[in-house]
Amino acid sequence: MTQVMAVDCGVFVDWSQMGDVSHDAAPGKTEYKDLKELKQHARSGQWAKNHSQRSAVYQQPLKALPCRTVTPDAAVYRDIVGNSNSKRNPSAYPLPEFVDGTAVPCYCLKTESVGSVHAVISCIAGQFPDISYCPSLPAVTALLLHWSADEAQCFESVSRMLACNEPGRRLLDQTFLAYQSACMTFGDLVHKYCPSAHKLMVATATDVLEVQVSQTFHNQIETFLIVKYAYCLHVLSRQNVQLAVNADNFSSEIVSAKEIRDIWSWIPERYALCQPQLLFTTSTHELLNCFINMVCDVLFRFYSHCEGYEPTLMLIRTTDGEVCGAFLSTDWEERKRGGNKLSFFGTGECFVFKMKPEMERYEWVVIKHPELANASQAALEKPATEPSQLSPFLSARHFNLNSRNTSMFMAGNIDSIIIGGGEGNALYIDSELNHGRTERCLTFDNPPLCAESFQIALLEVWGFKDAMAS
Repeated sequence: MTQVMAVDCGVFVDWSQMGDVSHDAAPGKTEYKDLKELKQHARSGQWAKNHSQRSAVYQQPLKALPCRTVTPDAAVYRDIVGNSNSKRNPSAYPLPEFVDGTAVPCYCLKTESVGSVHAVISCIAGQFPDISYCPSLPAVTALLLHWSADEAQCFESVSRMLACNEPGRRLLDQTFLAYQSACMTFGDLVHKYCPSAHKLMVATATDVLEVQVSQTFHNQIETFLIVKYAYCLHVLSRQNVQLAVNADNFSSEIVSAKEIRDIWSWIPERYALCQPQLLFTTSTHELLNCFINMVCDVLFRFYSHCEGYEPTLMLIRTTDGEVCGAFLSTDWEERKRGGNKLSFFGTGECFVFKMKPEMERYEWVVIKHPELANASQAALEKPATEPSQLSPFLSARHFNLNSRNTSMFMAGNIDSIIIGGGEGNALYIDSELNHGRTERCLTFDNPPLCAESFQIALLEVWGFKDAMAS
């Protein structure tokens, strides 16, 4: 049984703008058997004019979110900021840079409540230093303030959305690329399933901050998603650049355009404007070309097609339908430095990932555990940074690693390709690019990316083409 307790909300709302939405009505039904029943009730529109009921019910899914072990709550806010519902001066709480200049929308709040939104976001910025880009945060905070009894409760709700750690669930994008990937995917869906709404958003995108939420707040969450996508279009028109990935020009036999955009949100930001360029594939027609040209060594062909490109993206689909891969920061030609001896190279920007049946990325272990490395003198010549801000593009030689096993990124010779090392390989692929294995390795601290011993149905390697030059 899912039960939601009513809370005293509405203190921040300008009720003169709320039309026939009731402030004083009893909350009504706030007890549900499960989340499925709650969703059905929400879609029926029974909450549309009952602010108290909506306020009570919204707290339930927020409280149920799985979050990081240490997630700041209302008590943290009260300790840092206090918990005044009186007027706050917004200038006393400047918005952080990661909102990218996005103004706080009114959303039928009192004029003085804008200061409360500023105060909550300012405290969020101090508690979440890893956020680099989140222009949707002012809108989300303003909406949640509607259904919060005080600033502290609003702060806790936003914190839980940011700290949600359920695999595959990302409630608020916190990096530039993740935000763009989500907006572009949402745009594709709207264009496909609701073309009239898509035309409206494109028409209003040049002045998106004037897009208003209806007075009755009917379908608030859907409205927010539309505003979010419209804002993204505004950003794109302002920057006047072509953003990866162009779905019309992308064709892979392993991943969809949506999935490649998800992968693109993981890659280093300096490659964000690049378009994927297919360098190599083991598809039947390509292998036929190989035999016609009397180049029967498949691994040799792999190297010859990939050398000269940096970075590259490897995608693998197994005969069981599982999909995994790796982002590889360094030109495969580097393998020749070791002669015929198998030797590792690459940088800390390398990562491995799995896409199906579930999506997850595994970065260099030192990024999550900087205590494993101390910057050497070569790196310390640059301005000092906090351990969590170590630059992963630096070669492993720039760090005094406690173990070489934590810096075995990529290797290759005439017999095999290896990604990740140290007590196992994240990916091992044989010379025929036919069989492979995956296991936990110390470099990426990853679980097996698919079945531990697998047969390759298809392997693709993609390069990064400068979109501005095309």
